[in-house]
Amino acid sequence: MLPAKKIFHFYISNTLFAIFLSAFSFSTFAQVLLKAQTSWDGGKIEYPQGQTEVTSHRLVVTPQTDMPFHCHPVPTQAHILRGQLLVETLGGKTTTLKGGESVIEVMNTLHRGKAINGDVELVVFYAGAEGVPNTVLQGSPLSAQYCTP
Repeated sequence: MLPAKKIFHFYISNTLFAIFLSAFSFSTFAQVLLKAQTSWDGGKIEYPQGQTEVTSHRLVVTPQTDMPFHCHPVPTQAHILRGQLLVETLGGKTTTLKGGESVIEVMNTLHRGKAINGDVELVVFYAGAEGVPNTVLQGSPLSAQYCTP
């Protein structure tokens, strides 16, 4: 049988540890921002062959930004931190995204974004492969290989 002093110490230690864990658990959480099998227009997502290379960019798009049409040959997720972004494909499909929303961007489809009513801040994640470009501009030498209207 354990002495009362050791039992008391064990009880207090475990109680303090439980209080610490409960305080910690209230300040930590995980929220799924997006889970998808297709892009925002219903297109197929395909991973490129080769050595995996993940890249992320933080972008600020202003209303004055004249974003060129471009495509992404790799799966691309965007998360809008603030503002509203109109995304349009060269083929005429559109979607509007606002702060707090995430989207899987269209793959291999020429598109561009336009800020609506102020600046847009977003984070973009590319699930690419070494040697495969994340973004290809319309009319560039790689455009014929990777992009479709």
